Amino acid sequence: MNYKINIIPLFTSIISFVFTALLLRQLIQRRKIHQLMWTIALLFYGISTLMELLMNPDILGFNVGLFSVFYLTATSLVGFLGAGQLYLVIRHKVSHIFFGFVAIFSLLLMISLIFTPFPTGLSFTGDLGEDIRVISEAYPLSVRIYAIVLASVGGIVLLFGSLYSFIRDRSRYYALFFTIGVIFPLLRSRPFGFLGNELVAVILFFIGYILSILYINKQNK
Repeated sequence: MNYKINIIPLFTSIISFVFTALLLRQLIQRRKIHQLMWTIALLFYGISTLMELLMNPDILGFNVGLFSVFYLTATSLVGFLGAGQLYLVIRHKVSHIFFGFVAIFSLLLMISLIFTPFPTGLSFTGDLGEDIRVISEAYPLSVRIYAIVLASVGGIVLLFGSLYSFIRDRSRYYALFFTIGVIFPLLRSRPFGFLGNELVAVILFFIGYILSILYINKQNK
């Protein structure tokens, strides 16, 4: 199988870590719970895409350590994004319950990854993103169920939470970037491929974040 190093995760990881630094700075200044959730989520985004880069066969290749870190962070980050959105738009009591769900399912996913053997004997395509998907689906349902629930529920909460923010106040048009951004990873391999969709999503999130900062600054004048 002939591989070429796929550098898309490199760009995604760089943007994610820069985004994380900006969110951390904002968290230190304003100390809001939703900012903490999003800081964790974008840190996980950067870590998961860094693992993708390292899993290029001509770098470190697929192994249980890299893939487990990728699988855990790539799944959990969606839950943390959803939790952050809930803390932003509704009462904290409900948000606390949702955060508890995210934390518990992330822990269960981590435990299941530790005690489940790494899938072997797989047929790879030569495309990094597609091969990551192949390994993900090769794990038994006892592992994937936690990832499926976390990603599905977290994605839905983020999607409708950001859409609700826009509907409630049409001047918050930046929320639409979060709404559209969350859709791309759900499309899996289309239109830009598994790795390309991750890059597009974080770019849209980043644009939405910058626009939100400009909106807040304008409101404070």
